[in-house]
Amino acid sequence: MTVQAFIMNRNTFWDVTGKILLVLALLIGMISLSMNLLSLQLEKRNPQNSGGVNYYLPEENSSVIRILGTGMIDYGLYAPQIQDYSECFEDLHDLISNYEVSVCTQRTLVGTQVPAAFAENVRKIGFDAVGLATPNAMTNGKKGVDDSLVFWDAQQLQQAGNYWSTDQQNLIRPFEINGISVVFLSYTDYLDDPLPEQEKYLVNVYDDEKTPLFVEQAADVADVVVVSICWKGSDGEAPNERQKTIAKALADAGASVILGNAYNAVQPVAWIDDTLVFYSMGNVLCDGAPGQNRLGLAGVVTVTKTTLYDKKKIELTNPRVDVFCSVESEDGQYVSRPVSSLSDDQLEDHEAVYENCRRIIQSMDDSIRVGGLQ
Repeated sequence: MTVQAFIMNRNTFWDVTGKILLVLALLIGMISLSMNLLSLQLEKRNPQNSGGVNYYLPEENSSVIRILGTGMIDYGLYAPQIQDYSECFEDLHDLISNYEVSVCTQRTLVGTQVPAAFAENVRKIGFDAVGLATPNAMTNGKKGVDDSLVFWDAQQLQQAGNYWSTDQQNLIRPFEINGISVVFLSYTDYLDDPLPEQEKYLVNVYDDEKTPLFVEQAADVADVVVVSICWKGSDGEAPNERQKTIAKALADAGASVILGNAYNAVQPVAWIDDTLVFYSMGNVLCDGAPGQNRLGLAGVVTVTKTTLYDKKKIELTNPRVDVFCSVESEDGQYVSRPVSSLSDDQLEDHEAVYENCRRIIQSMDDSIRVGGLQ
């Protein structure tokens, strides 16, 4: 190809290409102008959108409750029989009224071991749930359990641990506070008197295989599972291997809070992963029976539920514990009081007693805060 021919071909190529580019530029300009005009029209029709494009951003919703659990209410035959027992619960009432969910365990059977007039205060002061599975639940046989159930059925609060039938025992009964669902369960690891062979439903006795499976089912339908359990452990300040084994099994099954009760013992509070374990909470209110430990715990934990789309997150934070003592009043009743509020006349060396309890409570986890419940 000659130089002249090459130049002519190149000029022809650029003439064609230039025309195409010019057409494209005009087309792009027209489209851009049309889009701008359309945008202006839309802004005139919808001036609230003139600030930009609106995008949907999902909201993160949070709900919070605080759960209060106490040691045993072990009140029976050793206090004078009176009509009004409200003084016994006075300080507990002031405490409970500050929390969304409050649960306790009643060691003695209403009607045969403790007056109904006394136990009525459990409802009156604001407890939401009461655990009834205790080692002495069968002290008065099936009739004792039945009489107790008749009383608690009339109190209109959640009860767990004693039942009328196997079907009732196998029901999972969540209740909801502030958008957070809670299941309360009650077990004992041993009984002082045996269960009738055909009436095992009368008392929830812990089973190494069945109980964790039931707790797992409860955790599937509720945000929080609180388990009260009586177990042997009063021989020392530290939990024994059986307590630790059960606590681990319950935690792995999905229990959120474990309220342990080893008769007469105050033991540590600690975390097992995301589960808060009170190994033994002692007697928060008792009647001064011989050999009875008059010390008990009340503990609180904050539960936060966060929901985004269809996913939820449950977080337990800020556990706090305080120490109570049952002290004798002028009329011979035993009244539950915070140890920090007592004098040496009411509890000898009360400051030393309090510090010893603090040491025990924090012995497995020194992050647990002691004192200052309000």
